[in-house]
Amino acid sequence: MLAIVASNKCYINDLLEKLSYSKESSPNKSEVYKCKYKEHEFIILVSGYGKVNIASNLRFICDNYPIKVLLCIGTAGCITDTIDIFSAVIPNSCLEFDVDFMPNGYDAGQIPGLDRTLYKTNDDLVECLKRASSMSGANYSNDIIASSDMFVTNYNLSNSIRREYNAGAIDCESGIVGQFCFTNNIPYACIKVISNFANNNGIKQYNIYDEESSRTCQRITYKFLKEFYEA
Repeated sequence: MLAIVASNKCYINDLLEKLSYSKESSPNKSEVYKCKYKEHEFIILVSGYGKVNIASNLRFICDNYPIKVLLCIGTAGCITDTIDIFSAVIPNSCLEFDVDFMPNGYDAGQIPGLDRTLYKTNDDLVECLKRASSMSGANYSNDIIASSDMFVTNYNLSNSIRREYNAGAIDCESGIVGQFCFTNNIPYACIKVISNFANNNGIKQYNIYDEESSRTCQRITYKFLKEFYEA
């Protein structure tokens, strides 16, 4: 079963309007919807923000539903001049940029006990998302997404993340979803649409563009369902 994960209900409202669904019981102020695309059932999880919320609510749906594949959706901040607002980022890998055990001899972004810093997305899911983006008329890139429990609006910090990790965008979920999927052996992918640049004007841009960026992401996600179930 597919699970689609978003941090906030605003990132799934348009999608729900196109689906038949029932709201399920859920913990930690999360929201879980059992949805149908034609005859196919899948889950949408509104996880909330923060690593503990995201991980615990992912654990809940995996314990209560036969989840085999995860897709993380929403918006993101851009940290490169090669991606524009309203463009989609379909990452080849995700990471957590606020992890730093380098004084203990680990690589940047590496968590002790894990043998990697990058959590690779699934190639087949990525190809489905690329086709869905093209059908939606959205430009897309295949850059790395870096995540943390913060909203970055600082040019120096965003530049350092770009230099350190060669990332193209930053968000609050993708790296955490990637780590969860890696440790639980679940194929996953992400689709994030740029709502702002992660610089000193980031909040102003986010307030102006996030709603339209979210609608774009949901259009692509709906096309993804067709590609995922019918291709």
